[in-house]
Order: sequence, then structure tokens, then C-alpha cells
Amino acid sequence: MLCIIIPPAGAQVPGFIPMDDSLKAMLHFYDADTILVVLPDDYMIKESDTHALENFVFWKDKPIYTYKHESELQTMDTLKRIQFFGPAYKFSPKTFSDIPFQIIEDGFEFKGRRFCKAQDAFYYMHPSGKRIYTCRNGEDHPLVYIGFLAGAYQLYVFHGNEIIYSGNDALPSGESRLNDMDKLRDNYFCRSINSRYFKLHFPCTFALDSVHDSLGTELDDYVNQLCHHLNMDTTNIQRINTYFYTSREELQYFIAAPLWQTIYGKSFGDINHITGFDLATFKHETGHSIIGAKIGFNPSPFFMEGFRQFTDYFFNEAAYTNDLKAFGDNRKLLTPALISAENVGFFKDMVNYSISGVFIAYIIEKVGLEAFKAAYAENKIDEMMKQKDLSLEHLIEGFKKVK
Repeated sequence: MLCIIIPPAGAQVPGFIPMDDSLKAMLHFYDADTILVVLPDDYMIKESDTHALENFVFWKDKPIYTYKHESELQTMDTLKRIQFFGPAYKFSPKTFSDIPFQIIEDGFEFKGRRFCKAQDAFYYMHPSGKRIYTCRNGEDHPLVYIGFLAGAYQLYVFHGNEIIYSGNDALPSGESRLNDMDKLRDNYFCRSINSRYFKLHFPCTFALDSVHDSLGTELDDYVNQLCHHLNMDTTNIQRINTYFYTSREELQYFIAAPLWQTIYGKSFGDINHITGFDLATFKHETGHSIIGAKIGFNPSPFFMEGFRQFTDYFFNEAAYTNDLKAFGDNRKLLTPALISAENVGFFKDMVNYSISGVFIAYIIEKVGLEAFKAAYAENKIDEMMKQKDLSLEHLIEGFKKVK
């Protein structure tokens, strides 16, 4: 039986540099008709990256994106909103002449610290508000600044899915105000438990005697069962760093999420963040991590959240019954538009989790789990259904008739 740790009330956010809760500078940058993306010479941007860049804006009509290589820039281009994108070390030094990052071989340097690993990256908005720099060293790593909705701070340095620095480096006073996240994490988390699949981090304010050493083994069992149900082996699953916080506000400061959002749990691949010790939230975020590690990532919020929701049904029949009832009460919401919706359309209503879960279960019933997994990983679910003479419209119609 898993222990439930109740955090103390009234926990205070530790000493962070305040965020810009309004995201004013970031929103102003994208309040433009056109964004010019500048790439290093001889660098070809991947189609998946252009898709990610151009879908970062979801709160307004999207700007038009144009692309140029560094040597193609003209004087008139400096009047435009410019996003520098690509490995920092492939740009010429002049491009970095007035920002706090220096180009070095195979990476970049910040405050005397070298970042040369493939998973190192940074986001920086120039004080002019007209330039942003979104640079990563390795091409096989996600655009992590998008996952964090960077903009609450002017500057971020990332190592994989972990923030290393955040803050404001060029205040009017010339003062540099930075959150050294490694130090903040060291001061906040007092105890860790290692297991086969997890490294669990607990804050100093938790009652440590309630965190028993067998906890990791009990949580590992969830991963073993999940992989079994999804017909996956458990090899090569990297340990998931899981951080538990005493309050939602503390969690959101550590992931630089403005407090007008409401986030009780967040998964960044191999790093998860959870408020308190809520088992349902833990399983939800861990499910995302395991699906991502063993099957792949799908950019559609409907399929990503629906597939994860579907996995609850392996463990709890009542979860399916409850989600099916939620669908019955909101059946008009299941439309092709919801399935193709981007984040802002899907996440505006929590009932969409239930709707997507039961509909994914219906699709899997029709096409089989293995076919769905393959199409999910390749983001080719429409193509897979066409091969089976199915369509979303007919599946929606059939699902509403039988459910």
C-alpha cells in the first residue's frame, strides 16, 4: 500500500527571482505579422522543427515565418522581429556580440561555464525585444523552450529537460539577476530514493520518516505493469527524475510557469514534477514518460493525452466507466475539430481528457494496439486508418451510436 504524504499548509515559495507573470516581452515579440528565422550558414532546418517553431504561438493569429541564412541578412532585416535558431557554435561571433553567451567549439559559454553536451540549449530575449535566440547543440533533442513556454524570464539555460539558469541578465541598472537552479534544488530537496526506474526527490519540509525506502520498489511495479499491458519490454528505460513539491506555487516556480496557470503535475520526458504526493498525478505523468520513452512522442494533444488516459483502464475498470459517463454527458464535444485541435483548444476543458481516453480505446478496439502504437509514434494515425478503410468522421459517428 502506497503511503500518501500530506505537505504542510502555507508553504512559501523559496527565494526565486520574480517571474514576469504577464509574459509581456515574449507576447510583444510575437505580436507581429512576420517572424524572420535566421539560421547558421550551411545549416538546414528539419521539417519537424519548422512545425514546432511555427506552432509556438497559439494565443492569436499566427505570424508568417520566413527563413534566411546568416550571410543573407540585409540591413532592412534588422527592423524585423528576428529569431536566431540553430546550434550556437555554427553562427559567426558577431551574431553573439551583444548577448551574454559566447560561442565555443561544439557549444556555448555562459558566465564562465561551458555547455558542450548535445542536450544543452538556451533561450534569450534581447533587451530590445526584437530578437530572440533559441539555440541548442544537438539536433536529436526537443526544442525544450517550447515545452516550458519560455517567456516568464528573459533568459534560460537548459541541460536536457532541466533548467540550469533562469532570470534577467540585462536590467536597466546593468544588474544580472539569475536563478541558479542547481543551488535552489540542492537547498530545497533533502532526500532522494533511487529505484530501478526512478530517482525520487523530496523537499526538506516533508516528514522524511513517512518516506519509506520501499517506496521506489512499489512505484517500479506500476511501470512493470504498464509495460506489460502495452506489450512493451522494460529494457533501456532511463531513470525518471521525479520531484515532489509542498505546494503548486513552488512547483511552478521551479519550472518557471506563471502562477496564473494551474499546474499540479508536469512531465518533461525523463523529468517529472508533482505537487504533494498524489498517486493519480504521479501515474499520469509517469505514463507520459514511459509512452514517450518506449513508443514515441505524438504532437497531437488529443492523441497524446487520450492514449495516456487509456492506460488508466488497464488498472481500474471504474476509470473507463467514469470517462464513458463524462463522454455521454458531453458527447457533442467529440468532433473532428477537437481531435485536430492544438493545445489551446484541447486543454480549455478538462472533460476532453475523458473524451479522448474512451475514443482512443474505441480506435484501438478497431485497429489493434500494435497498429495504433506504430501510427502514434510516427504521427500517422490518419494514414493508418485510411489503410484500414476507416475515417475519423465514421469512427466518431459509430462511437456515438454504440456508446
